[in-house]
Amino acid sequence: MAYDPEKYRDKREKVLGIRKRGMGFGTIAMVVSLVIIVGLSFVTVPQAISYMATRHLDDAIFKLESESKWPEGAITGITAIDGVKNTLKDSHTTRLVVTFDRRKVKISNINALFDQHNLDVTLLNQVNHRQHQNTLKNEEEELETP
Repeated sequence: MAYDPEKYRDKREKVLGIRKRGMGFGTIAMVVSLVIIVGLSFVTVPQAISYMATRHLDDAIFKLESESKWPEGAITGITAIDGVKNTLKDSHTTRLVVTFDRRKVKISNINALFDQHNLDVTLLNQVNHRQHQNTLKNEEEELETP
């Protein structure tokens, strides 16, 4: 019968005074690297998902030339167009912000709907949705600071 070193390993280590202390360097390095990677992913992944969800969105800001309010039929019609994500009236109800997917909807489609409702409308600005959100956020921060 051959000598099996694993069979008497515990006795040999006890006699020689060998003790295992703590975790090995490889284990500690792996734990530290996992903590760093998970921490960075909590910071970057939500931003990446937000960018991917809004990368094709544009905001078109329209102004109603007459001083009346926006007709609800026109707003409902714009919202019903495939590719329009959101419509938002400003506080004075003379401006309308239309958030749309620029791959599916063109400004000419929205203008055609305004023409169907006999509305005299001016396109004030067409800007990327993320840029518009950042502009609004910066304006709010400026108003809050004295």
